Amino acid sequence: MMNKLWFLLSACAIMILSCKSKTADKASTAANDSTPPAINNTPDDTVQLGNKTFFVYFIEKADFDKFPPAPVDSNETDVLAKDTLVKREGNKLTIRLENGKQRIMANNNSDGEDYIGYTYAGNYPTIKRKGFFVSYYEGSAFELVNVMNGDSQVTWSAPAISPDKKYILTASMDLVAAFDPNGFQLFSVNGNDIKAVGEAGIDDWGPGLVHWINNKTVLSEYITIDEEGNTQIRYVKMVMQ
Repeated sequence: MMNKLWFLLSACAIMILSCKSKTADKASTAANDSTPPAINNTPDDTVQLGNKTFFVYFIEKADFDKFPPAPVDSNETDVLAKDTLVKREGNKLTIRLENGKQRIMANNNSDGEDYIGYTYAGNYPTIKRKGFFVSYYEGSAFELVNVMNGDSQVTWSAPAISPDKKYILTASMDLVAAFDPNGFQLFSVNGNDIKAVGEAGIDDWGPGLVHWINNKTVLSEYITIDEEGNTQIRYVKMVMQ
């Protein structure tokens, strides 16, 4: 009788522990896979970037705010203080490359259309690049410099890198002057190679703050300007198919 009772108690304990473990696993999986809920069940828009389609869903601001992006230094002096491989001397930025050579980014302070200015934005070690804001006489861009050999890739804006390091998304907004593109670029990353997947211009809204929250999902501000010049900000999640 005692052996039977002991067996039943042990079996119950094992079942309880098993249920708790499964519940914890489900909760952990849900936390890792969680994304802000969409307001509507069907996509509100789509963005096609090469062979990749992003479904766009409106989300609530409160849900957008639950996934804050990593902080970024906006002051070049602070950024340079953290990187011994990039130095500024007057109007010139010098990058010490891993092949022993140097790459120089020199401003042209002309008052004409050949004006160009460089500002060091930061190090991107996961893609082996240094990033620079580029200012033109009209408009702007971003330049990624390969730390191995100094080769450059000009993009519309600073890169948003997916957590698995397989994709880079850039988002640019210019709904008024049209000096810069308004839309997205997508690049694939394979080791030290970065290749364009596709780009898309957008007519009726502009992307503001953009960041990945998992390997398939990007959050973005959805900015519109009406005929009177009033700006409205909504929020979306973009899910790569």
